[in-house]
Amino acid sequence: MSYAPALVANAFLYRAKQTGRKLNHAHVQKLVFFLHAWSLTLDGRSLVSERPEAWQYGPLFSSLYHRLKSYGPKTIDLLPEFHPETGQLRPLIPTRNDRRLWFFVDQVMDRYGRFTSSQLCALSHESGGAWEETRDAKVTVMADEVIRRHFLKKIPHASTV
Repeated sequence: MSYAPALVANAFLYRAKQTGRKLNHAHVQKLVFFLHAWSLTLDGRSLVSERPEAWQYGPLFSSLYHRLKSYGPKTIDLLPEFHPETGQLRPLIPTRNDRRLWFFVDQVMDRYGRFTSSQLCALSHESGGAWEETRDAKVTVMADEVIRRHFLKKIPHASTV
């Protein structure tokens, strides 16, 4: 199953809240990107329903950008969604039964959650990486094959895959 970027963002925001971490717009964008990249690389399919775009400051999800841009550098709480059954706005979080999603959320938080937004930005658009390759090709949407190829290089035994 894949999820809208805002729903994946809420999974990260929920985990951050549980552990006392504070996330801003840049943190959330990059964490969602790394979840997309690693689920795509390790499982062959992404947990995010939208493809990232190669913007000036690294990969981001356009729909998530428009949801978060008003926060600027401020800490973000859970993003509200309209609930059609109640007619109210409330945060939606992916079901705890989706073990695959929560596994990747936890792994990405463990690996990348301690970095500043500037460090995450640098990691997400490293030289020779998927972001740079996409920008050099003068296209906007980052192709899954490009992301996967780049992230496979980060796995020590992947050269034989």
